[in-house]
Amino acid sequence: MVKTIFITLILAIGTICIPSLTAQQTGSFEIEVNFNEVDYDFDRILYYYVPSDYDETQTYPLVVGLRGGPHSNAGQFRDQLTFLSDSLGAIIVCPENIAHFNSDEGLMKQLYQYSVSLTMDMYSIDPDLIYLTGLSFGGRHAVIIAMDTDHGEIPKLRGVIPFATGSNAHLQPDYESIDQFAPACICIGLNDSQTFISVANNLNNAIESNGGDVFLNEIPNVGHTVVFASYKDEMMECIDYIEAQYAVSSTSEIQSNQSTVIYPNPTSQTLTLDVGQITPLSIYLTDMDGRVVSHYPTDTRSISVSNMPKGIYVLTIESEAGVETHQVLVD
Repeated sequence: MVKTIFITLILAIGTICIPSLTAQQTGSFEIEVNFNEVDYDFDRILYYYVPSDYDETQTYPLVVGLRGGPHSNAGQFRDQLTFLSDSLGAIIVCPENIAHFNSDEGLMKQLYQYSVSLTMDMYSIDPDLIYLTGLSFGGRHAVIIAMDTDHGEIPKLRGVIPFATGSNAHLQPDYESIDQFAPACICIGLNDSQTFISVANNLNNAIESNGGDVFLNEIPNVGHTVVFASYKDEMMECIDYIEAQYAVSSTSEIQSNQSTVIYPNPTSQTLTLDVGQITPLSIYLTDMDGRVVSHYPTDTRSISVSNMPKGIYVLTIESEAGVETHQVLVD
């Protein structure tokens, strides 16, 4: 649990000190926090974006973004990531990483840990849907947090997206713990320097050769930046890759433990249902908020998804044998 001495909201009207974490501000804002911990006693600014329709009775994905460079520009990165609030319904937090740039970069694991803990005290976060991304040395820090056991255990992450990650420090991924790695989408602009391109390729190859889930997202005509026209599309490609890994795992589990097999999954066209010996009494598809997208006749054995928005859905099949649920990824 985070122990805070004070939290300061920095607003247009001035500086307001508040004694508790009960305020659930929405939109873009920042808070200044003193983390009074034995292993992390620093003042830091956390830059947030919270959906305007935030509802404390719902749970939300969390995206943590780490900006690179030995200076304070986490707010700029927050602004680049706010589109994920619309795409995923996510809350965004970008901790200021000044003073943890190179020699002290191991402290980023503590900053991540306490920033997430604080955010979960303030907002209703789904602990199974925490994504981590970072640019440049922020990407390097994301790798350390997600893949290195120095300075603490690897946290539970849905996925990690290091962008143009740097690597000139002593800390390296701990491949003996690769079973704890979240799926990784390693992004690199092909107009970046050869040093960063090599780091991205080496990281991808090392994860892949050790049996981890990894996708190398090479982006033509882009340098060392996230300010380019297709950035949102590239990030969503990464999110789709990450979610596809869970859909694949879910499909394997379904094939061994449930009567119905669905394939191909992911798909952008037609989903086929092999119901085996059961007789469906009800077949319907819901989105991740539990809203019913469509009901289907009980003799349905194929479902067209070509006109559906990309994303994750849940196919439910009810029969006298029970209720089966299958995660479906529409790509």
